Amino acid sequence: MDFLLLGLCLHWLLRRPSGVVLCLLGACFQMLPAAPSGCPGQCRCEGRLLYCEALNLTEAPHNLSGLLGLSLRYNSLSELRAGQFTGLMQLTWLYLDHNHICSVQGDAFQKLRRVKELTLSSNQITELANTTFRPMPNLRSVDLSYNKLQALAPDLFHGLRKLTTLHMRANAIQFVPVRIFQDCRSLKFLDIGYNQLKSLARNSFAGLFKLTELHLEHNDLIKVNFAHFPRLISLNSLCLRRNKVAIVVSSLDWVWNLEKMDLSGNEIEYMEPHVFETVPYLQSLQLDSNRLTYIEPRILNSWKSLTSITLAGNLWDCGRNVCALASWLSNFQGRYDANLQCASPEYAQGEDVLDAVYAFHLCEDGAEPTSGHLLSAAVTNRSDLAPPESSATTLVDGGEGLHDSTLEPITVAIPGGEHAENAVQIHKVVTGTMALIFSFLIVVLVLYVSWKCFPASLRQLRQCFVTQRRKQKQKQTMHQMAAMSAQEYYVDYKPNHIEGALVIINEYGSCTCHQQPARECEV
Repeated sequence: MDFLLLGLCLHWLLRRPSGVVLCLLGACFQMLPAAPSGCPGQCRCEGRLLYCEALNLTEAPHNLSGLLGLSLRYNSLSELRAGQFTGLMQLTWLYLDHNHICSVQGDAFQKLRRVKELTLSSNQITELANTTFRPMPNLRSVDLSYNKLQALAPDLFHGLRKLTTLHMRANAIQFVPVRIFQDCRSLKFLDIGYNQLKSLARNSFAGLFKLTELHLEHNDLIKVNFAHFPRLISLNSLCLRRNKVAIVVSSLDWVWNLEKMDLSGNEIEYMEPHVFETVPYLQSLQLDSNRLTYIEPRILNSWKSLTSITLAGNLWDCGRNVCALASWLSNFQGRYDANLQCASPEYAQGEDVLDAVYAFHLCEDGAEPTSGHLLSAAVTNRSDLAPPESSATTLVDGGEGLHDSTLEPITVAIPGGEHAENAVQIHKVVTGTMALIFSFLIVVLVLYVSWKCFPASLRQLRQCFVTQRRKQKQKQTMHQMAAMSAQEYYVDYKPNHIEGALVIINEYGSCTCHQQPARECEV
């Protein structure tokens, strides 16, 4: 019965279609997605995604419709004109990076309302108009890195309430306008590193309630004031590495949930004692490669939640002021770099901070590492003790008359660094002795392990040594016997002239015999 009624209704509508029915049918056909056109030559199509990459294109392909994604990377596009992407109303992402784009007209992205991801990095863009991103209110990610942007229009990001990621790294931006991110309430990641920022306004980052990561590294900032980051209640990571920061202050008394802060590679010489009390949940702090000489005890007391810290590469003064830092490091349970070296005074240069504290007894009450012996010699003006020509009382010609000037006691300070030098030498001797003992123990351990793990090899090695010794002993014995058997004895007869004649004539006379070893004679 239902099918019969449906057939009658369709028959009546087809015989006499009213104007309302025709309008409804037209609207339905317009709402249907348009069929994608043919794939342009040398491009790659994957369904409704078009990839025209590295083809040296100077213009975007024409007559495109029904696409969901378009990639024009690594081409030679130089300009984005108005109406260039007409017909791509269903586009959701657009990649235009690694081209030669230097000009973007304000209405270049008209009718791209559904675009969520836009990439314009690695081009030569110098400026963007306020209306550039207005036609794309659904943007989630924008990449403007590695361009030549020098200034940001005050309303450039107006209306981008769904934007979550913004990259502007490696440009030439010198200033961030006030409240430029006011409408970016969903922004979570912001990168403005590798630019030329010299200062920050107090409300430059106003409205970023959901921001979790902020990058400002490799700029020209000379001062950091935590008041420049107000109401960033969700911020977890702040990177200010490699700037020119000399002081760190906080002019607002408020608390934020920052967990990681990177201030390494700056020129920090001073930090306000209460500056870290506004970040009670800080877990990781990088302060290496700065110009710090000491740290206030109040700052150390505010580092209660830290689990990791880097302090190497600073100009630590190993005097009495370093005691607070040494005590804090001794009790610190987290990770820290062990390469903390003293920069002053001279007797401690190059020494580890903790080693210097213990070796020179810097933190003991009443101890001075360079205390000298004072020698005082007082010369009195007694006339009976001083000779006439070298009197202790001299006459000084003043403006009104003669005045007596007696010699004051002379105090000579003899440097007393011998104690410190002896302590350093003793420390070196102890360290060297421990190193030798440790090396000997390692050798013994290696021999023991070899004896336990490879007994057959050790027996063969010992047998080889014994055999070699036997052969050497046999050779020595043979040489001795050969030398003894080769010795021959002969009689050495040396008569004088008279005895010689008597012996020759009468065959008698005295003679002497000497037993000597064999000799080699030439005939």
